[in-house]
Amino acid sequence: MSAQKPDSTVRVAGTDSVAARSDSTPIKSADKRAATKKPAASKPCVMDFSESPPETRLLYSRMSDGISNTFIGGGFVGHCQGENNRLRADSAEQFQAPGIVNLYGNVVYEEPNKVQITATHATYFTREGRLYADGNVVATQLSSGSSFIGPSIEYFRSTPERPLSRLIAPSRSTARLVEKDSAGRPQAPTVVTANRFEDAGDSLLMAWGDVQIDREKINARSDSAAFDKVSERSRLVRSAKIVNQDTAQQFTLVGDTIDLFSTDRKLNRVVARHKGVATSEDLVLTAETIDVRLKDQQLEQAFAFGTGRAKATTPQQDVMADSMSIRLANKQLREVRAIGDAMAAGTPDSLKMRTKDKDVLRGDSILAFFDSTSVTVTAPPTPGRPDSSSARVKEIRALGNASSLFHFANAKGITTPPSINYVRGVRIFVHFDSGTVQDVRVDSAASGVFLEAAPDSLSDTTAGKPKAGRGQGSGPAAPAGSQPKQPPTRPPADAPITSQAVSPSSPFDIRRRP
Repeated sequence: MSAQKPDSTVRVAGTDSVAARSDSTPIKSADKRAATKKPAASKPCVMDFSESPPETRLLYSRMSDGISNTFIGGGFVGHCQGENNRLRADSAEQFQAPGIVNLYGNVVYEEPNKVQITATHATYFTREGRLYADGNVVATQLSSGSSFIGPSIEYFRSTPERPLSRLIAPSRSTARLVEKDSAGRPQAPTVVTANRFEDAGDSLLMAWGDVQIDREKINARSDSAAFDKVSERSRLVRSAKIVNQDTAQQFTLVGDTIDLFSTDRKLNRVVARHKGVATSEDLVLTAETIDVRLKDQQLEQAFAFGTGRAKATTPQQDVMADSMSIRLANKQLREVRAIGDAMAAGTPDSLKMRTKDKDVLRGDSILAFFDSTSVTVTAPPTPGRPDSSSARVKEIRALGNASSLFHFANAKGITTPPSINYVRGVRIFVHFDSGTVQDVRVDSAASGVFLEAAPDSLSDTTAGKPKAGRGQGSGPAAPAGSQPKQPPTRPPADAPITSQAVSPSSPFDIRRRP
């Protein structure tokens, strides 16, 4: 029988990759030792009952040499010799051969300064250092004060072969995460509910299935989540959503993945990745990635960038660009900076003009400044006009290859099509008054046209005039229903170019002189 060839693949230590080897390549001695190394044999549990109360009753049954079963009633307190833990229960039974201790009634499992688990029933596997508890289970991590509440919990204590302890809540449970500030003072707990939890060494917590997070003034939802208590970072994955419950500044952040960053246990940055949407009272921001910065739990600045276009929608303006920066102050919108093929589109004042077209401003970059001074509103908002209590745009600047098209109310009334001002230049500055365009200023290489609606020179101007009767004027009376012919007219050679309304559907027409 030929010798068996060595495995053609060997996992590289410290990585998840697999390195291929030819059959002819010899295995190093270190690899041989790793391949032949056996897990450390578990130490059998020698149960110590010395701390049990005087009422304890014990039944010892010897099965064979070194193998026995023990049944305890009337109160049980004990531990495996050499292990820094303690088991308490109303009654217990130990099966030495499989290494099982069953605990019944008022079960308490303790590890000093590490963990305490209470339950109605529990099974301790002595050879594995594993506890399975069920029935009104509460597991408290004594070092931090965090706790887990659920129908069942599985706990793996730390051993030489397993340096970090693990806690698993396989059924829907609730975790109360207690964090302390830099001075060691406990902060308001974060409550997390999920279908399954796994905690590693009281430092890394993972949750799966309909995760709900309630933090001070912030609620969050996702399909799964991870919390790194050491680096103070958290991640929400799939259908992630964060809602700020602060009534003075409510906002909602949605994304496929949301990362949260904290410093000294205070949230200061939130990043929504993949189809992010941020919504506040004065702003709706959409982009592939939205990076939100907070100060004292309040939204202060936001960045929007990534594949595709970023868009910011305010009560008066829609701004689009390759990337954006949003700044807030005193919980109010102050500034929007749009970089890369930027465009701003706004709705003209419907109380002064009637048009379905938008005011449009374009440039390599656009800067929009808002006046967020709150004004007491004595009447409900009027359709077509911005709410006076919301952020109002006061100036927009288009920088680089700038162009603007704005509508102005016609002096002849609201029923007359509005005038249009189209200009181009290196830089354009637009000032607003109460949300409507006040003036447009062009800086460098200015050119453009101003179009104003005028009566149609081709329309019938004799309708409604009295017809000439007999004896009035010369010549016979015109037949009934006919109109006198008018000689064709030509504008004088020096007449200026004008813009005239030619039809309701096309109110402006630039005509050249014949």
